[in-house]
Amino acid sequence: MSQDVTMRSSSTEDLQDMVILMDQLGYPTTYAEMQERYAHIAADANFNTLVAEVRGRVIGLIGMQTSYLYEKNGQHCRILALIVHDQFRGTGIGRQLILSAEQWAASQGIDSLSLNSGNRPDREAAHEFYRQMGFTAGSTGFSKKPQALQPA
Repeated sequence: MSQDVTMRSSSTEDLQDMVILMDQLGYPTTYAEMQERYAHIAADANFNTLVAEVRGRVIGLIGMQTSYLYEKNGQHCRILALIVHDQFRGTGIGRQLILSAEQWAASQGIDSLSLNSGNRPDREAAHEFYRQMGFTAGSTGFSKKPQALQPA
């Protein structure tokens, strides 16, 4: 299957397929929401989105953000989204997306890559995939919404 897969940069033409992929990743998204998000992402030079295309259909994506780190020198790339359409999982497309991201990062002089993945039983296969791709488990992530400052 992987011989007819094309890896390329994303475009606004891919938004409908991206909506489907985000839904499968567990983030139900409308077309209008994806359009708004992508407008910001595409306009920011620190973001890069690569897609896997088969017969004119986007069946996988990897979204990345580059930054500098406080704890070490060099530029860093964080993988923010990685998804392969459920009908194409197990065919090597996720591996191709990671390798394409690594090649892109190396071409940009980026020193390291990282990603987060939920600590849920349904993510165990993904965790094993990341280990096979050379990632090591590290920190536990936390998140919250910011609280507005209260007037004194």
